[in-house]
Amino acid sequence: MTGRDYGVGLAALFALALSSLAANPSVNAQPSRPSLLVLIVVDQFRGDYAESYGHQWTDGLREIFQHGAVFTNAVVPYGQTRTCTGHSSIATGTLPSSHGMVDNEWFDRGTSRFVSCTEDPAVSPVAIGPGRAVERHSPRFLRTPTLADELRRQAVSPPRVVSLALKARSAISLVGHGGARTFAMWEEDSGTWATSTAYATVPAPDVASFLAAHPASAARGALWERRLPIEAYLNEDRAPGEPAAAFPHSLRPPFGASFTPIWDASPFSDAYLGDLAVSMIASLGLGGTAGPGPDLLLMSFAALDYVGHSYGPKSHEIQDVLARLDVVLGRLIRTLDQSIGRDRYVLALTSDHGVAPLPTETGGRVNLSAVGRAVDAALSSAFGRRPSVHAISGSSIYLAPGVIDTVRPNAPLREAVDRALLAVPGIARVYWSDQLTATDATDDALLAATRASYVPDRSGDLMFVPARNWVISDGGTNHGTPYDYDTRVPVALLGSRIVAGRHGTASSIVDVAPTLAALAGITMPRAQGRVLTEAMERLR
Repeated sequence: MTGRDYGVGLAALFALALSSLAANPSVNAQPSRPSLLVLIVVDQFRGDYAESYGHQWTDGLREIFQHGAVFTNAVVPYGQTRTCTGHSSIATGTLPSSHGMVDNEWFDRGTSRFVSCTEDPAVSPVAIGPGRAVERHSPRFLRTPTLADELRRQAVSPPRVVSLALKARSAISLVGHGGARTFAMWEEDSGTWATSTAYATVPAPDVASFLAAHPASAARGALWERRLPIEAYLNEDRAPGEPAAAFPHSLRPPFGASFTPIWDASPFSDAYLGDLAVSMIASLGLGGTAGPGPDLLLMSFAALDYVGHSYGPKSHEIQDVLARLDVVLGRLIRTLDQSIGRDRYVLALTSDHGVAPLPTETGGRVNLSAVGRAVDAALSSAFGRRPSVHAISGSSIYLAPGVIDTVRPNAPLREAVDRALLAVPGIARVYWSDQLTATDATDDALLAATRASYVPDRSGDLMFVPARNWVISDGGTNHGTPYDYDTRVPVALLGSRIVAGRHGTASSIVDVAPTLAALAGITMPRAQGRVLTEAMERLR
């Protein structure tokens, strides 16, 4: 089954997703509450992977998809399907147009530079374990509260909150703003594990001890072999467009190169994060005491994303990362079952986005230089040789200061830009800022999806949507579009008060946090998602 074959049509998907935002039923009774909430985000987990590759799973993923509540039509209900954006939407239960994290980075008009979604010069890095930390990250750009924020605000006593991820933007977007008994950590580009003064001023001793005793560098030189017999894998290995490197993959970098990106883009990094989580469940006693509110464990596994960008969704490498993550999650679930009990925790699994096929199959690559030249040429009659484009970030085009004020009311100029951009190979639609901020109803699914992603002070003066199977990437493949291969993702629940079953009802990633909040006995007043009550036991 290919990305083009599964699921319903794009317009129907977004109709389902946006209709699910309209209702957020509350829980009226006061049932027993779980002592631990576990939210797992598997970066770049496409919605069709369970159907395509589920027969290869025998452990944790199999347990979740066979014995959990699985939402088979879950989507990302907006168009800018990026990591920072997705993690923020999952954690807040809101759309990017509300939480403000429009992309992994955007162009800041005030400073005329690109900013990352978590950068913050006002905080200081805090190294955890060996190494020196230099990166400065915080949630300062996040405009709506996360599940963790609401747990801290509404709980009688502060819950213990832990957020673990390779990427700073994943750990921070999931956990939100710091507070008492809150811990977040990530891996810097150098391989140093770190947090920032947004969350802590000194390293957590137990975590520092774990990192010192289990250095990731111990895997240098290891071989990543297939976990399963080769005949268990679907599709051709080393398909057109995949890197020349094939199994076995050596985790030994070329002379002078960094080990960190090689380790990150392997299942070894997922296993490490899983081991760290198991260690912290024990050392912190997460979920081990009956209190007024549950603890919260947030995790983001990134190996699938790193591997998927290079090898694509049909590769043996992607299948193997999933087969090995299956084992990692199996160990985590057994740890939770033994130390806490299935009836005292709830585990949610979802993803921030999917991924496009390798463009060598059916699409191509959008040339951003050609995009800029097209706009400049279209506006040359009004602005001469002076560049009209100030910056391009993803599919956002930022015009030079003053240009939009001239172009917006001038229909012929706008039409000239539209024609020029639509003539660039791989561009399907063009939308201007006034179209994206308008509140009138629309039958255009692509416009609705782009509106849900748009933030006026962070997004471009106009945005384009790539054609289907076209990517903005110099190599490999990418995500970031409103198409089903990017927006169809898993949503599954397992544990306390969760009834096993498959549900085809309208659902999306912004439903996850409100659902966990309802199970914890709190509310998320600003959430735009709904509580997935069909997955729960009938309340008494």
